[in-house]
Amino acid sequence: MARLDSMLLPLLLAAVGSLTCHAAPAEDQVMILPGLKQQPAFKHYSGYLKAGGDRHLHYWLVESSKADPTKAPLVLWFNGGPGCSSLEGLLRENGPFRVNDMAWLEMNPYAWNRDANVLYIEAPAGVGFSYSESNVTKTNDTQVAEDNYLALKSFLEKFPSTRAERCTSPARATVASTCLLWPPGS
Repeated sequence: MARLDSMLLPLLLAAVGSLTCHAAPAEDQVMILPGLKQQPAFKHYSGYLKAGGDRHLHYWLVESSKADPTKAPLVLWFNGGPGCSSLEGLLRENGPFRVNDMAWLEMNPYAWNRDANVLYIEAPAGVGFSYSESNVTKTNDTQVAEDNYLALKSFLEKFPSTRAERCTSPARATVASTCLLWPPGS
């Protein structure tokens, strides 16, 4: 497991570092994901969402691989914690990519993005690639809730074709996450 973790961070840094060469939201589109033998046919994006104050929350949006992304619902994923990176969900749980025993990426045949667009947000600031410009990471529930709300507003500005509708079914939420669904055109 230690080898896996030591290989994962450089891989993620390379992927996130390569995202600054396009225009928004295309500026956030991941064109090549290092360590993946064949690049996926679906689009995926990684970048930052503006939160409160000087805080910026890292996100990774994965479009649906089977359903039409313009008609597929949006699932919002926060890993539990606080303090756990949502990239854990992206790379080890329900995301389209998995890190194999050789520390290379491979496709996950059971990924949630088969039927939905999935938005992974790393929160609060200080978790994963999310940050505060002043390096202040002490927070409270009220600030985290406000930052998540502002980050979602920032997401809707970056991806204006998305419409919001709250997920009310407890069966759709998991212990490790918060679930929101956005059916397009709502």
